[in-house]
Amino acid sequence: MKYLNALKNLTFLGVLMMLISICGCEKIQTMMPPDQPEMMETTPVRVSFVYPGECLGDFSYCDVLYNGAQKAKMNPGVEVTEMESNFETWDMQLGAAAGDSDLVITSGYQMGEPVSRVAPEFPEVMFVIFDAAVDLPNVVSFTHRVNEGTFLLGAIAGLKTETGKVGYLGGANVPLLHEFEAGYVAGVKAVNPDAEIIKGYVADDQQGFYQPEVGGTIALTQYGLGVDVIYAMADQSGFGAVEAAKLAEGRYVIWNYIDITDMAPGIILSGLRVGIDESAYNVIQAFAAGHLMAGVHSLGLAEDNVGYMLAEGNKDLLSDDLLEKVEALKAAIIAGEITVPVVP
Repeated sequence: MKYLNALKNLTFLGVLMMLISICGCEKIQTMMPPDQPEMMETTPVRVSFVYPGECLGDFSYCDVLYNGAQKAKMNPGVEVTEMESNFETWDMQLGAAAGDSDLVITSGYQMGEPVSRVAPEFPEVMFVIFDAAVDLPNVVSFTHRVNEGTFLLGAIAGLKTETGKVGYLGGANVPLLHEFEAGYVAGVKAVNPDAEIIKGYVADDQQGFYQPEVGGTIALTQYGLGVDVIYAMADQSGFGAVEAAKLAEGRYVIWNYIDITDMAPGIILSGLRVGIDESAYNVIQAFAAGHLMAGVHSLGLAEDNVGYMLAEGNKDLLSDDLLEKVEALKAAIIAGEITVPVVP
């Protein structure tokens, strides 16, 4: 894949992926109807996963979706096909998947328009998309209130910083990532009103997720200005921030989706947790049982589908007092006492 060539310039070629164990959001019924116990065995459900880019192995949401696909493969009543795509082949790959599947699953804001174009051509096929709202009779959409999760990440950054300066590194300067930014900034300010937040985006489109060298340059600039914590919502480009943090003492990164603490010991403070893998598995079970209904679903802290990650490798970096404050903020958001902005 093309991103492997870009990552050759980085120094961390040792790779470890840890599965995130998270609760599926709105719990979708997965029980088979009692009068049809053999349905999945006699009529396998054909499911296609269409990844929005050449993104497998970049420790981002693609890998979380991949984890869901691997879990689905363990069910003998499910036949799983996986394919990567890019902006030139989105429609073609979705169409190819729909032509040979009962259920097509994809993820990413950039897949919203392709699904809107392709789904009407296959009215008998159900489409599932994460992180985009597509209101069609044969589409199930799951949007995540990521701003609620990133609010907690911002609180971690605001409480952890010793310089009073924190950074935000976005991959693509698009509305969805503005929601990540908005929650993060609000979380920082909630616990550290005087903190300075320095922001930077790699590019104006999805190509910004595949440029670790540019991400590293932006991160080095931020660190050079005194930033000691950067939240990297940049997929492959975020690895540049990790490498930049290794060059200076007392610099940290907050990640997304997958725990990479073993890759960068002492650097990764936390990460955004989004339950795409469990949700993908649950919708397959619901579809097989005939319970899956089209519609747009919003998932966040209250549904336990968004949150922050902690692992053994980073617990020593965050004090119990800090985490107690973060948990109090989480409870306040769930209770409706705090409204997290969606616009920076």
